[in-house]
Amino acid sequence: MIAMTESAFGVRSASPATLGRSLAAIGRDRPVVFDELMGAPLVLRHRDVSAALRDTATFSTRFYGMGPMSSAMIALDGPEHARRRRIHNRFFSPGATAQYARIVEPIAQQTFGSLPAALDLVGERIAAYPMRVFMGLLGVPDDPGEQGLTWVRTIMAWLATPMDPSLAGPGEAALAQLQAYTTALVEAERARPGDNLLGQIVQAHVDEGGYTPEAVTVAVISLLLGGFETTVQLLTGTIAALLLHPGVLREVQADSALLDAALDESLRWAAPTAGLYRLVLRDTEIAGTPVAAGGMVYLAIAGAHFDESVYPDPHEFRLDRPGPHLGFGAGPHYCIGAPLARLEARAALSALFTGAPRLRLDPSAPLGFHYSARGFPQHGADSLRVLTN
Repeated sequence: MIAMTESAFGVRSASPATLGRSLAAIGRDRPVVFDELMGAPLVLRHRDVSAALRDTATFSTRFYGMGPMSSAMIALDGPEHARRRRIHNRFFSPGATAQYARIVEPIAQQTFGSLPAALDLVGERIAAYPMRVFMGLLGVPDDPGEQGLTWVRTIMAWLATPMDPSLAGPGEAALAQLQAYTTALVEAERARPGDNLLGQIVQAHVDEGGYTPEAVTVAVISLLLGGFETTVQLLTGTIAALLLHPGVLREVQADSALLDAALDESLRWAAPTAGLYRLVLRDTEIAGTPVAAGGMVYLAIAGAHFDESVYPDPHEFRLDRPGPHLGFGAGPHYCIGAPLARLEARAALSALFTGAPRLRLDPSAPLGFHYSARGFPQHGADSLRVLTN
């Protein structure tokens, strides 16, 4: 029998670290507990979360196949997942991603380089940034702007709760519109190939013998949705963490080489990816706790990131933090877009802190970090109000 716990997920906090701290505190006494709000047992300790992420024979992402992402790579395991991942690796390896800087950095500068005296960074800058970058990489001269953001947000809301009839209709309509828009881009690219990411995706499918406009459309939309809210909350959490630690911020402003360390520590401390659901394929045990096949478990990455057996003084935000984090997952489903996410975040942070060296939190607008199933389970803030002078 798995013990029940009072949920840590319904809390809104001024610190992005609160969720991880609360989950780790529960995990010190009970490595697996049932959380009614999450509807599943929580796996809380780093060792167990890391092992489950790597064990796709027991803990599967196959449940995504029950919803609108049924043909996406995230819904696959085994040989077909490996084949799709091999295709994507051609244009998302660290080496390939480095070539995208010439596109990403100007977009970051346009978005973050010049700011008003006061603004909501999330609503006025960060939210639109991932789509601008993605469309720029695809080689789309005129991105769909607000219409594109509306499509993505509507689809993400539907993905979060696919059985909610009030979201299914708008979600299906938005997905159909985004699919039609994307398929038109794919067919135009196939007719006249260009030197861009979309051309690379099309050619990779041709080389693998799996090209159809529909297959490439699914791949493109999956990449867009998978990198949208994750990038928004990675930036939101990192900026908030640095503004809450002005001494660390000064170090980063003085040495841009520390940006990667700041991103890694934010992925641990602020936990934009709070955790991941997995479908249990066979009866198993986690830390001595029996878990039956057919149910779901929630791998609480945020809690694992405050596990004192792995991270000494986990409450501290440190640029010299030893040990890897699980912010991009682990195992076969490790985030394939991680190199691009790092590039996007580095470019945005560099433009932001160079253009607004006196950036600080607006004291009249308290932070409100909370968990939300924004399509994929994310932990972050809906707004981040700052002052620049």
